Amino acid sequence: MTTRTPNPSGCQHCGIDQREHMRQWKPPAGWHQWTQPTQDQIKARMRARRANRKEQ
Repeated sequence: MTTRTPNPSGCQHCGIDQREHMRQWKPPAGWHQWTQPTQDQIKARMRARRANRKEQ
């Protein structure tokens, strides 16, 4: 089974790409606009995506 990881540059709160985001609701952020992810989030998402590729 493949685990879906957010795009590394997706929203800080929900992982949706900036072009598709508009306004989203997600706890605990509630209604929010796209927010740039932190460098730590980007790094963690890239590592998770790499780990998922190795499992396949």
